[in-house]
Amino acid sequence: MKKLLLFIISILILLPIGVGCQKEGGKLKVKDGDNIVFAKKGYKSPFTILYDMGSKDADLISSIAKEITRVYGDTLPEEDSYLLPKQTPYEIIVNALERTECESLYNTLADGEYAIKTIITDTKTSIVIAYKGDTARMMAVGGFLYKYVLGDTKQAAVPADLNIFEKARSPIIESGVPALRDPCILQESGIYYMYGTGWTCYTNSTGKLDGTWEGPFSVVALPEGHEADTNYWAPEVHKYGEYYYMFTTYHSSVTNHRGCTILRADNPLGPFEEITNGQITPKDWDCIDGTLYIDENNQPWMVFVHEWISMPDKIGSFCAAKLSDDFTKFISEPIELFKARDTSWANAGVTDGCWMYRTAEGELLMVWSNFDKYGYSVAIARSESGNILGTWKHDERQLYSWCYTGEYDGGHGMIFTDTDGQMYLSMHSPNTKTNNRGEMPVFLKIREENNTLVWDY
Repeated sequence: MKKLLLFIISILILLPIGVGCQKEGGKLKVKDGDNIVFAKKGYKSPFTILYDMGSKDADLISSIAKEITRVYGDTLPEEDSYLLPKQTPYEIIVNALERTECESLYNTLADGEYAIKTIITDTKTSIVIAYKGDTARMMAVGGFLYKYVLGDTKQAAVPADLNIFEKARSPIIESGVPALRDPCILQESGIYYMYGTGWTCYTNSTGKLDGTWEGPFSVVALPEGHEADTNYWAPEVHKYGEYYYMFTTYHSSVTNHRGCTILRADNPLGPFEEITNGQITPKDWDCIDGTLYIDENNQPWMVFVHEWISMPDKIGSFCAAKLSDDFTKFISEPIELFKARDTSWANAGVTDGCWMYRTAEGELLMVWSNFDKYGYSVAIARSESGNILGTWKHDERQLYSWCYTGEYDGGHGMIFTDTDGQMYLSMHSPNTKTNNRGEMPVFLKIREENNTLVWDY
């Protein structure tokens, strides 16, 4: 056993991973001022996750290990080796009170507080996470995972002098609307308009996203006998010129397919009337979740989902087609942008909820949803050419996943700005009723950082 341990330690020391450690007198020594780094992308991570497998947080803590494995390679021990009191030269100790260093940190906390601290000795480097309460757990574990494991995957680093003591505040604002899927927010003149599946709208004039939402209001007017019969899905409203345009989906009694359409109104509460003479997407496809994109030449496009159910391989894709200036028809054939399985993390053939975003430096991003191993999630794709035709590359770090919080999954995101200029991601969470909570619209503060979008907490 001793020989095996010495062999493992020697391998960890020799790895070219930039952990700021050097061998000195037969012991591990961390140089003052260095960062502690999990590993540069493509190299093994030396850190072992330590926690109590019997705790209610086991699944969430295990997700940290799984995400490190996903980012840095299949190098971590089997799950049962995370059981305490195992000790390794590099360890992340998560609310494991059987360990003295974690118990000491835990005992300094009041209810609702959390702490993250690096502890360095001659023989080991420990990152200790302690918390009291569910929200504190979400901020501590989810925040650590999001910031240090999934932040900059080229060199995800924890400062050698990290010493955080904070009162937890949830990074997720709940709207309080009990069950509304695919929420899209339009903010105008201090009033929030929230559109969702069912072609309904809620309004909020309190100035606070968690303030009172009035509604639902019916905002779509179709003539009697219209072909739309079911699946009134995912209405997005965009102000363009003097009109408000709704990009939405319905199932047609004529084509027997779901398809996207465009409606127009003079004000945010409608009535929105169809201007496309039926579904605008190909009549023999199943299409959903259309969104508006205006390119660098001021050319409008519809980006939409070619749904997996009508694809031969059952893998959905995103497509784009040019729109006429009046938004009434396509003026180009749809072009496929990418498919659901083009990612490293996707666990399904779903392409949902696309939303386009241009960074300050000019990169074109798409926020979209699929399922990862934990549930519904929000991802980021980017165009390597900077234009809608791509080629599209996928960020390994998702914008939202269950494993960041351990509470609910969620997806079908869109981006809006509040009355103070703060940028938010809107989505429904969970994707199906969980713990007596329906698909509630929720809002996450986000910001632009290093040409991508991250949580702002």
